[in-house]
Amino acid sequence: MFKSQTESPQKELADAIVRMAYVAELKEWDNRAHLERIRRYCQIISSGLELQQQEIETISLASQLHDVGKMSVDGKVLRKNGPLDDEERTEMNRHPVFGFQILSASDRLQMAAAIALNHHERWDGTGYPDGRRAEEIPIEARIVALADIYDALRSPRPYKPGYSHEEARKVILEGDDRMDPEGHLDPQLTRLFAEHHGGMAEIWDRLAD
Repeated sequence: MFKSQTESPQKELADAIVRMAYVAELKEWDNRAHLERIRRYCQIISSGLELQQQEIETISLASQLHDVGKMSVDGKVLRKNGPLDDEERTEMNRHPVFGFQILSASDRLQMAAAIALNHHERWDGTGYPDGRRAEEIPIEARIVALADIYDALRSPRPYKPGYSHEEARKVILEGDDRMDPEGHLDPQLTRLFAEHHGGMAEIWDRLAD
């Protein structure tokens, strides 16, 4: 099929991002819905900030490439149905750098590259790969981090059940034995989640696996 001569550069970019992101997801699990949920969560979170509509759309679009670096991670590690050992965890934790290396070569994917590199950094500096803290972490990566945590909590995996919305909401706002919201998340974004979590629940209900 020939490409339409009227197709806009933005539409071409959006289509390319979706295709690349889906290829990355296939290596771990076949889940297009996950990518669409992340995009829509980011729209909700970003809309509560003082951002232009174009910035909101760019963040939401680029969010779908946050895990593209997993294409370079050993497939046996990605698909392991249990806890990772130290060596496997080290391998998995390299995916932000791999993602940055893949995306940063393109001038049009610089925001996606920043998201890929920084979406596992934490507000208190205890994240990876670089231990960035607070506003050293780009706002787009902080937004994707919150969206990704919510979706991970809701999603069933071979090694864990999916949480209900109320369980996920409580973890994000109050924490649990694995997560301290004050340390992990931008407090401004946590407040936005507290105000708009119902919209994220609706997205999950419409686009559940």
